[in-house]
Amino acid sequence: MANLTSRDAVLAALAECDALGRDVFLKRYGFKYSRLYPLRYNERVYDSKAIAGVAYGKQHGTPLRAGEFSGGLATVIPALKRLGFDADVAPHPLSRLGIGATYERKHLIEMFGGQLQSGIWTPREFPVVLLFSGKSGEQYGYKDQWTSDGVFRYTGEGQSGDMTFDKGNRAIRDHRSDKKDLLLFEDLGKGKGVRFAGVFECMSWSIVEGKSKRETSRKLIVFDLVPVATAATATPKPLPIPERAVSLSELRQRAYDAATIPAANGSARATRQTWYARSEQVRQYVLGRANGTCEACDQVAPFKRRDGTPYLEPHHTTRLADEGLDHPASVGAICPTCHRRIHSGEDGVAWNERLVKRITAKEQRFGPSTSEFSNPEAASPMHRRE
Repeated sequence: MANLTSRDAVLAALAECDALGRDVFLKRYGFKYSRLYPLRYNERVYDSKAIAGVAYGKQHGTPLRAGEFSGGLATVIPALKRLGFDADVAPHPLSRLGIGATYERKHLIEMFGGQLQSGIWTPREFPVVLLFSGKSGEQYGYKDQWTSDGVFRYTGEGQSGDMTFDKGNRAIRDHRSDKKDLLLFEDLGKGKGVRFAGVFECMSWSIVEGKSKRETSRKLIVFDLVPVATAATATPKPLPIPERAVSLSELRQRAYDAATIPAANGSARATRQTWYARSEQVRQYVLGRANGTCEACDQVAPFKRRDGTPYLEPHHTTRLADEGLDHPASVGAICPTCHRRIHSGEDGVAWNERLVKRITAKEQRFGPSTSEFSNPEAASPMHRRE
């Protein structure tokens, strides 16, 4: 992309895309969506790699095909920025969604990708899993619903036969180890769109008896999901006061024990209580590890709480959600300024990477733990949930 030096050529490529339409333009030149690296111009979003390849042809005579060059931060983005265009890494999907807002599925897939006809989307470019809940599942023998304990029981995908842990079901079960957020949408009915319900975490899952569309008995997978706060939607909670009588090594062991993926559990109330208790173990250890100093900037906590303990906030380095259970090697205790800097600052991505390296170095100095962050074994293939 060093030879792409004409702003007029890029403008000509943008104009052709406008004239043909996005899908026709991409098909003509053999490109796919560039959701992770968008080009923005005149309040419209374009596919940066496709625009760059076509612009190259308008400047030099022959357009570049998708397989002839690489896109992204190392090539296309710098070239477009040099020519004065707004191109960069797309923000986390949650920053583009509003809780309670309504969206059309076709617009969601344009922005994030996924499997349009499925009830569980697993976009390739973003660290999220999109879940859709609606009445359409009742014809296949399942019903999603809230419990009195604030747990959303979400039935997995699979229209016939026993549900298994594959594809979307595996993505939900393993979302923490895959470092992905669960984003839940409520289907409002045909032609009415879907309403964004927020970020959730899978606490546990259970196998229940159900029926298929033909009234045939089968086994269903039901996931227990709990809503979690994020730095984008709520003020994060401060880390709790650590147990002073417990050594850091013991706190660490408890945190690693807590971070293992939970197995099946049929009680939403017991699961919710267990989830919060295990989350607390991780939070206690992270605060003890920080010892009153921000793990991002090395500055002493900006103030003390009324009980005299330092105020630091939890930050999950691998996801947007900042509340709830996560692996202790992926949670930092940081000051409010660094927290907002990571989520909203111009250098937020770089500052988060800095924190990741610092936490990793600390954990390596402490040595291995007897517990590991593991997943259950996946099962056989299954059908798609609609």
